[in-house]
Amino acid sequence: MDWPDGADKLAESFAELSLERTITKGLKSAEEIDRLTVDEKLGDIERAVYLLSSGQEVQRISVIKSLPQLLRDHNADCMKRVVPKVKEVLHVAGSDVQVAATQAFLTIIENQIVSYPVFAQTFLQSMLQSIDNRDPALRQKRKEQELEAIAYSWLETLLEVISFLPKDIIKKEILTITISKGQLSQSVHSRLASCKILGRVATKFDSFMIKKEILPLVTSLCQDVDYEVRGCMCRQLDAVARGLGLESTKSAILPELVELSNDEESFVRLAALETVVSLLSLLDDETCVNTIIPLMCRFCENALQNEDPTLPSVAHQFGRLCHGLSVNLNEDQKIWFLDFYRRMCVLGLTEGKSKSSDRMTPNLLNIFEEEDSYAECRQCAGYNFPCMVLFAGPRNFKTELYSTFSSLCDDPHRLVRRTVACGFHEVAKLLGSSVLMIQQELINLLKDDSPEVLEGLVPHVPETLEMFAKGGGNVVTESKISGFGFDNLILCKRLTGLADLVPALMAAESQAACSRRWRLHRDLITQFECLPKCLTSDQIYYKFLPVLFKHLTTNRVLPVKLAAARTICVFIRHNRKLEQRQELCCRLIEECCHGNSSWKRILFMDICKILMEMFSKMFFKEYFYEFVLELAQDPVANVRLKFCHLLPALKKQIKLPTDRPLLQQLELMVRRLMAHEKDRDVAERIRHSVLELDKIQIGMDSGTNRFYMDDDLADQRKEEEERLLIELEEKEKEEAEKSMKNPSSAKVGGRKKSNEDGKLTKKGNKTMKSLSSAKSSKTGKNSPIGDASSLSSSSSIRPRKGSDGSAAQATAHNVVKRLYNESTSGHSSKKSSSSSRKSSATTTSSASSTSTDGKPRRKISKS
Repeated sequence: MDWPDGADKLAESFAELSLERTITKGLKSAEEIDRLTVDEKLGDIERAVYLLSSGQEVQRISVIKSLPQLLRDHNADCMKRVVPKVKEVLHVAGSDVQVAATQAFLTIIENQIVSYPVFAQTFLQSMLQSIDNRDPALRQKRKEQELEAIAYSWLETLLEVISFLPKDIIKKEILTITISKGQLSQSVHSRLASCKILGRVATKFDSFMIKKEILPLVTSLCQDVDYEVRGCMCRQLDAVARGLGLESTKSAILPELVELSNDEESFVRLAALETVVSLLSLLDDETCVNTIIPLMCRFCENALQNEDPTLPSVAHQFGRLCHGLSVNLNEDQKIWFLDFYRRMCVLGLTEGKSKSSDRMTPNLLNIFEEEDSYAECRQCAGYNFPCMVLFAGPRNFKTELYSTFSSLCDDPHRLVRRTVACGFHEVAKLLGSSVLMIQQELINLLKDDSPEVLEGLVPHVPETLEMFAKGGGNVVTESKISGFGFDNLILCKRLTGLADLVPALMAAESQAACSRRWRLHRDLITQFECLPKCLTSDQIYYKFLPVLFKHLTTNRVLPVKLAAARTICVFIRHNRKLEQRQELCCRLIEECCHGNSSWKRILFMDICKILMEMFSKMFFKEYFYEFVLELAQDPVANVRLKFCHLLPALKKQIKLPTDRPLLQQLELMVRRLMAHEKDRDVAERIRHSVLELDKIQIGMDSGTNRFYMDDDLADQRKEEEERLLIELEEKEKEEAEKSMKNPSSAKVGGRKKSNEDGKLTKKGNKTMKSLSSAKSSKTGKNSPIGDASSLSSSSSIRPRKGSDGSAAQATAHNVVKRLYNESTSGHSSKKSSSSSRKSSATTTSSASSTSTDGKPRRKISKS
């Protein structure tokens, strides 16, 4: 190799990529512009005729595409002057013009722009001629492949048009030509077109007409000398059989189908297999037992013994075959089908070969990936596994299919494992209460090294985990709670549940984070929103939340950070422990709102949007409102610009007269921005935001419940659920203390349990102390954030006054049940359902700037 020459060529290539070079390829010369210029005074019809006669190809395509509209506006003139020109152009036009014409003709018949007789006389004849154009002069100008592509486009259009035409036109204009094209003297292309047209027109005629006109030609084409014609006609036998009916099918179609299934060409045998599977719904039990079952058993056995090329297709169709024949099989035949399926699932595997070989020699396996028909067969078999579970019955899964399922989940080929992962949730649903049987297989798939396997598993992780949570392992206890308005409330503590799956889920998240597929990582983090329905608050708090906070503050991909933020908010929403909820809120404020990077503070405002959507207005104002207002004075212009976008949502959180101090603070920040803002973009945005703020009507705290909007009802429901979480936690602690036999030990045990429940991380403790001390230095008063009793006293959340006791019990029972049974990811559905809930209004003093004991609102200040 001459390296200097190669270097010179490389330098020339880089020179061509120079950004400063002039691009002249797409420019038109003055002469070309003159040819493309059309007189503006011409009408629609005159312009179309002129462009079809002497225009460029792109202009002709434009006219042909506008043909349906020209027919609507100028039907007579268009049929007289434009349509003849179009037919003349199509005779010598290129493939692009031909494809445009096929779309235009199909649009005309779909919208019935012209009558059926006019369409048959004008457009249908051109379509039939274009299917098989034998003009020698035309063939000399074009390549054979181009002609085949044009003919295929017109044939597909004709098949679509047949479904719109009436029976008499089809018989007169199409059937005669179809029969002539199907004769043995015609070309292979003509006979193939005849097969497809026969399959389509067979659905338009009755049984007598099919027997008389179509069936003889069908039989002839099934016995054609060319295997492509036999295979094509075999695929149309399903439509012909349904037009004939059962009896005629048994006497005329089945013998041909049996003969085609034994054809010497695998292409024909494959078509016969697909046709048999499609015909199962039409055939009666006697035909299935006496003809189809022996035929398919012989077909499958021959394909497996001879390693036939149709074996992957057999594996792909095997599920439909077993499902269609399940009612006609005896026990011995069912055993044979299950045994054949098990053999397909391990086809090509040797003893001791496992997934580890894929990890050791991936390059060697990838070389033969496309040629590995055994892996394709196992992949198709894995695709049909849920159907085989239904075929064998969930009760027989352990004895009949468990070992096969375990082998597929541990297959050396990653595409096989991915296919099984895609259908894992269906297997879990079918097993029901026995789902824990496949827990180890789920763990193996979650820990798989291939991201493709994880991609198949992630979309259905919530459904799978919920099935495992329902299947077993959950400890359900009944607590009779009194004094808070609910009794005999069933509380799912989930003490053991899915604890074994936690390391596997963490390994899957780590694998997704290490891969370059950020969409997979985002989707997996989003699916973690279902975990509160499956795991305890401690499991989520100590295992998942540290990882999510890490991605929230260090990941470079914005969709991943937003997914982590939403999932963190969901975990806070469903956390059962007050101290943990408070610590998580403090951590969001410290790491995002008080972050040293501007993008973290911008991200905090995105988190606030999620919080306002997911939590009650009272909760947001209690923990986050004043910290968001601090960002209005941020030194970075982009942060202030983001704050301006958030202003309308902040104003919607306010209710008067309770939140008048917050409203004053908000107005003060807006006035400061308008008066002192120097950045042009921020100044422009604040002016637009002020106009939006003027249109927002502030909510009022009225003493009645007669005038409530849907948003108010939804916010009231969220507020009630948050109150019940606090009351539920306090009552559980009281019940734990009462259950201790020894009062002294109960006191010690209760204090120990309380400390364990409210335990924070070291970083969380520092956060709480620093923020509390900052608040004390700023206000001169202590703010007991970490104390549960102080929260209940400062928030002053009480049951509604004057409400009936039984009604309160029922409401509390329904709310808590809905809170832990509804999907955490379906927050949009919760919004819609809340509009129909007519719960009574409640006015809480916790939203005010002062608590009931006169102390200031609890807030966390920047340290």
